[in-house]
Amino acid sequence: MSAREIHVIVVGVSVAGIKVAKTLATFGKSGGYPNLRITLIDRNAYHYHALGAPRSIVDKEFGKKLIFPLSTLLTPHEADPYSPKHRFIHAELTSVSATNVILSDGQSLPFDYLVLSTGARNRLPANLRSSTIADAQEEAARMHDSVARAQSILIVGGGAVGVEMAGEIGHAYPDKTVTLVHSGPRLLPLNFKPAISEGAVPKLKKVGVTVHLNEKISIPTDIPFDCTIRPLTLTGVSGREYTSDLQILVTGTQLHTEYMESLESALGIPLRDSRGAILVNKYLQLDSPQFTNIFVPGDVNNLPAGAKFALKAAEQATNVAQNLISLIKAPETGKPVTLKPWDGSLMNLILVPIGRNMGVFQGMGLTLGNSWLGDVMARNMKGKDYFLSQKEKDFPPRKP
Repeated sequence: MSAREIHVIVVGVSVAGIKVAKTLATFGKSGGYPNLRITLIDRNAYHYHALGAPRSIVDKEFGKKLIFPLSTLLTPHEADPYSPKHRFIHAELTSVSATNVILSDGQSLPFDYLVLSTGARNRLPANLRSSTIADAQEEAARMHDSVARAQSILIVGGGAVGVEMAGEIGHAYPDKTVTLVHSGPRLLPLNFKPAISEGAVPKLKKVGVTVHLNEKISIPTDIPFDCTIRPLTLTGVSGREYTSDLQILVTGTQLHTEYMESLESALGIPLRDSRGAILVNKYLQLDSPQFTNIFVPGDVNNLPAGAKFALKAAEQATNVAQNLISLIKAPETGKPVTLKPWDGSLMNLILVPIGRNMGVFQGMGLTLGNSWLGDVMARNMKGKDYFLSQKEKDFPPRKP
């Protein structure tokens, strides 16, 4: 058993952050490192299971279940619950130095190891903006009510989330006018086979969704597009006008990595690419040889788009946790550390429910677009609850 004090800070309790933190907490409890302390930091007091957002906008009770408090995430992993080692701080990361993180509440916290897993932010309603649990619940309910009241809804962006939202709304509200506009030649990410895109269009039509491809909408910059009822006419490059009561933009994500500016300034070198994604090496460490104790899993790093899926974020987190454990154990073993590189594999599986009964699927050597088997796979594997039951296993049981 090691008596060393070891402090790991995990900033961003995302899919990747949860996986790293829980793996390390379990290791500390059972691996002979009782003084391993983990500090979780997040700008929100909750984790939002964003995969379930398409269902939440048509099912208010389901939406409530997507919000998980972070304060108790690691409670079950305390070696001594009366003398807890782990804690959660509700604050935003403002800057990083070689030894400390600086938070929005003024705290400066030293670390032995740092994990930056702040992820990427989607537009509403694919994510939430509120900081507290109460405000997040109110925000989710408000977006649900906006969808319920609108008679015509325009969805801009035909990736997986846009297709899922269109399908959920079309299924739940067959009398509404639902239009999905996508700038590309086919729906869904282009790294998947055309057959699933071709299958998605007729299935969307079956739930009453009108689909327009190769159409780029001119988006006004002075409108917040916050899932509020706002009758509006938008124009596409084709000249076609799209009039709707409610507009939902599902057109990509934003990275907020301004906290790296101070470290870049101190080193005099860039640590991010032009999008703000943090540069990493093959071990998912910050791509600077002097910072082997800083790791960056998930959407916030500069890996290609095929690595920007929840499943891949979890795989990267597992890799990071294993490497951190190797580094932590090294002083006791006295052996050279051999880190494990991430395998670099890109996502080759996709499940896209379309309403409650249909969907498309690619994976396990199968491409199921316009087929009933695609419906079965998407409905049974993801469409039941958008993996909410799996997410619930990450957290302590909810209080009644």
